[in-house]
Amino acid sequence: MRTVFPACLLVVVLLSALLSPPLRAQSQDPLVFGLIATASPKTVLAQWAPLLADLAQSLGRPVRPQVFTDYAGVVWAMAAGHVHMAWLGNKSAIEAVDRAGGEVALQALGNDGQAAYHSVLLARVGSGIATAEDMFARASELAYGDGDVNSTSGHVIPDFYLFSRRGLEPRAMFRRVAQNNHEDNFLAVADGRLDVATGNTVNLARSTALHPEAASRVAVIWTSPPIPGDPLVWRAALDAPTKASVRGFFTGYGRAAPGKAQDALAREQAVLAAMERGGFKASDNGQLREVRRIELHQRRDRLLSDLGLPQEERLRRLEDIDAAMHALGGDAP
Repeated sequence: MRTVFPACLLVVVLLSALLSPPLRAQSQDPLVFGLIATASPKTVLAQWAPLLADLAQSLGRPVRPQVFTDYAGVVWAMAAGHVHMAWLGNKSAIEAVDRAGGEVALQALGNDGQAAYHSVLLARVGSGIATAEDMFARASELAYGDGDVNSTSGHVIPDFYLFSRRGLEPRAMFRRVAQNNHEDNFLAVADGRLDVATGNTVNLARSTALHPEAASRVAVIWTSPPIPGDPLVWRAALDAPTKASVRGFFTGYGRAAPGKAQDALAREQAVLAAMERGGFKASDNGQLREVRRIELHQRRDRLLSDLGLPQEERLRRLEDIDAAMHALGGDAP
């Protein structure tokens, strides 16, 4: 399992020290907080460090961030008990809940205060690719940037709405398919190394702020329907007092409260703004229902287009999918 790029190991050590509260709490075991590397590990750590330092101060307990360069790695670490809590996407949260003893605790809000964001397709300005239809028409000559297979906005959502619904498979269509994190896809499109790539509105805003010159060369050519905001998942076995303290910290962060000084409130809001976040709200496993439905519809679409599968086996699998869909409720997105 890969975790953090070697060049960032020193950053992890330094930030682990920074995120520890005063010495009176040093004897306590740290709360290990997993982060997915939607950008470079160094960038992700820098974005989260101020908030996690405040969490450590609030808990009176060290908080140790750990960045994972693939989504499966953080799920494995949670299953093994090496991570107590993690920032995930909805797809990887499903894996954490189903396979790693995880439980959705909180949901991130956008900087507009909404509990939703969007997947996007990016293309280079002036490339002649202005819509998804332009991409389909020229697919055989294009290099396509996909996301990690467990990335909700980088893979699951665009794959469902753009490809599986049409019976299409990206690797059979495009000249080349690469898998990257959101920031790398953004930069690859800007530099002309990829013709089209996936991303999302939150990471696009971050990348635009970090790389304004590159942003001038990138255009959005498709935007998905709303996706539930990213979940924060903790191990279900985490003790109840810690759960209550963590949830109270996040739901109150960046919000006015009796006894909270104006300068402290302003600082928290600045921390959230730098993360392109408006705060957090309490959530539960129910927020994963929509993406679970999408995954089931995706599997159904693939089965219907798989002409090599024996009919009896196809019908059996379709019955299983339909039963799971019925249990979730709702129709196709």
